[in-house]
Amino acid sequence: MKKRKSENADDTKQIADDTKQIADDTKQIEDDTKQN
Repeated sequence: MKKRKSENADDTKQIADDTKQIADDTKQIEDDTKQN
């Protein structure tokens, strides 16, 4: 049970990292669009 909870926490962190990456990519696209 404890191990599963730990895995869920890792998954949550992974999702958070992915979400942050998408946000960074979106911001980059917006910056590129502004320059054009």
